[in-house]
Amino acid sequence: MAEVKENLFAGRVKKLMKENRFSQKELCEICGITEASFSRYMTQGSLPRTNVLANLANALHTTSDYLMGLETHYSYDQLEILLASSKDNLSLNQKKKLVDILMDEYKTAQSQ
Repeated sequence: MAEVKENLFAGRVKKLMKENRFSQKELCEICGITEASFSRYMTQGSLPRTNVLANLANALHTTSDYLMGLETHYSYDQLEILLASSKDNLSLNQKKKLVDILMDEYKTAQSQ
């Protein structure tokens, strides 16, 4: 199980680096870690200390829980793909609930 979380960690960091257009060197400088340490996190399955994990999460605009696989986070593109591929499997009532959730958020955002 630990190996799965470690691979998940590396995959999520890489994905967020790409989304945020960070090179390894840039991310290391922002987080105050060496490229060698970063490489160990990404290839050898080493997990960072708590303070380094927090720095990585902040730099990548996410949470430590997400990086560690303790929380699921979907980008807009992922949600769009998920909904598009699942739409035929949803009942009309389920579709209405999703629309209601989005409309409530839209109304709240407009009133602020």
